[in-house]
Amino acid sequence: MTSSSWKYREDIDGLRALAVAIVILFHFEFSWVPGGFVGVDVFFVISGFLITSLIARQIAEGCFSLIDFYERRFRRIYPNLLIVLATTTALGIITMVPLTYGPFGRSLVWAALSGSNFAFIGGNGYFDPDNLTKPLLHTWSLGVEEQFYLVFPWLLIFATKRDYSAKWLIGGFVALSLALSIGAAMLNWAPSYFLLPTRFWELGTGALIAILQSGDRLPSTQRSVLGIAGLLAIAWAALRLSEFDPFPGYVALAPTLGAAAIIWANGGIVGKLLSLRPFVWIGRLSFALYLWHWPLISIAAGIGLPPTDTATRVVITAVMSVLSVVGYFLWEQPIRQKRLLGQRKPFFAALALFTLALVGAGILIFETRGLPQRLPADLIAMDEAVKRDSYLISQRCPEMGMESSCPLGDETSDKISFVIIGDSHSHAIAAEIGDIAKAYHLRGLYLGRGGCPPLANITRDPDSPCPLRYESALRKIQENNPKLVISILQWASLVGGPDGEYKTLLFDHNKEVSDAERIPVIKSALEKTIEDIGDRQIVTSITIPEYSGKAPVIWKAWSERFGLPSSLVELTYDQFISQQRYVLEILNEASAKHKNFKSVNPGRILCPEGACIRIKGSTLLYQNNTHLSHSGALLVAPLFEPYLAALTLIDKNP
Repeated sequence: MTSSSWKYREDIDGLRALAVAIVILFHFEFSWVPGGFVGVDVFFVISGFLITSLIARQIAEGCFSLIDFYERRFRRIYPNLLIVLATTTALGIITMVPLTYGPFGRSLVWAALSGSNFAFIGGNGYFDPDNLTKPLLHTWSLGVEEQFYLVFPWLLIFATKRDYSAKWLIGGFVALSLALSIGAAMLNWAPSYFLLPTRFWELGTGALIAILQSGDRLPSTQRSVLGIAGLLAIAWAALRLSEFDPFPGYVALAPTLGAAAIIWANGGIVGKLLSLRPFVWIGRLSFALYLWHWPLISIAAGIGLPPTDTATRVVITAVMSVLSVVGYFLWEQPIRQKRLLGQRKPFFAALALFTLALVGAGILIFETRGLPQRLPADLIAMDEAVKRDSYLISQRCPEMGMESSCPLGDETSDKISFVIIGDSHSHAIAAEIGDIAKAYHLRGLYLGRGGCPPLANITRDPDSPCPLRYESALRKIQENNPKLVISILQWASLVGGPDGEYKTLLFDHNKEVSDAERIPVIKSALEKTIEDIGDRQIVTSITIPEYSGKAPVIWKAWSERFGLPSSLVELTYDQFISQQRYVLEILNEASAKHKNFKSVNPGRILCPEGACIRIKGSTLLYQNNTHLSHSGALLVAPLFEPYLAALTLIDKNP
């Protein structure tokens, strides 16, 4: 077994700096780094390389010790990790409501035991918008690494004792893991993002470099070419990939092989660039920066400081930098160099006690459902009301499939007078519109589906089942012949605003739509949709005022606990209209062209006296940043009442 010589390489610390920078930029929601999450893949390659270089050298010299190896790993990872976990737990007591603090307790237990990747496999994946409420989400990668460290040394020991070729053995596992990763991505299996079997190949790629790389250096030109190619591959992944790509899968080859190329080059132009002092220092702090940045972003978002806000970014960057530098000198380096807790037994004893304390705290938080006793009773009641009373349509029709529908209004009526189509924004208000229709003895159907804009050929994901839902809704409209179609969707996320607010990826006939094509494509899709629906009254709504960074319950709790005013103006009506400028242009143009197409403006209800609100008195109007609560839906639903009332006149005068 051979390995590269064990020599400190400044360029690898520089590569760490690059990796942590793109991850942080991604979590700060800079739109120009939609693939910044690939920084973790770069970290995996670096870890595989460094760990294998160490183990292979020591095995070759006959001095490898498992207990020494694991002690070094614990000294490297756990001091910073445990302090971050303890600090986040304390901040959570102050800033998090039971709705989010309860699940935090569960993730705390898993994170303290190096298994937090398992804590998040049951959700909607790494890119679930609700993940901003999970301060320990980023520790999933530490779980993968720690699990790699548990099994990988045994693999090398096995190869040595059996006189097997380590490169072929590791190569076989890398190939198997890559195949699993590609297969899982093709099946859109979200848990694969978090699991070692589908991530092993990235760490294993770094391990293969450590074994294959000889002491002979490549010629200078080749090292430069290889390094540049690697840097370009990482840059391409960070700038071009997004949450909609099947990941990790084959697209993860770009950042993984890019990092591998830079490590293999071991010099050249890129090596010299990454060896510059600022990059090296950031690289040395990269682990602490990675640990601190996400809890600070998550906690800040919970108290009203969204990651898209420039001031928030500056403050969080300053705080995490100070904490990382202080930790580097006060506990990280002293513990790693055995100047603090130098003896093995005291170190492991302190580690065990600290870990058990955090595990106990996590169990307590989880079992008590977020320690509600720490908050006033009225805030707890508000929290429960939002959970209980939102998305009433889901309670009335809990199992809506691709072809099914949900009855609305007066079910005793003998005909369908109206239907509601749309995405999750329609989901939040459909039941309340149906209750208004019931007063007019009108019967309707809900045909919406979350994440599916009801526009012809338009999706947010090329692999989405939304086109099937659209076709199903059209069939039911044709079959039941309603006179009114209410279409409610998040127009703002499709169209965007003058400053690029809200925009998500958009696909037309499964082809990604560029920013320049976006508005013409949506206009065309709307025209086709109006044509598909036919000569029926169609009513839509511009998007409700949307917010970033803080849920209203958390905001209210923070305001109450610290005596802050809970009626702070975040968005004026004029700002709201400005953000919706392109949406209004599209809808007004369609209204002028088609007499049967109209739109309503919920801002007139949700922005009284020129200031948009999410709390009215002690009543929460939103269940989260972009969806109405039951109380909010009750305010907005009457905007559609004139069109429902008009149906009674149509029935009387057919």
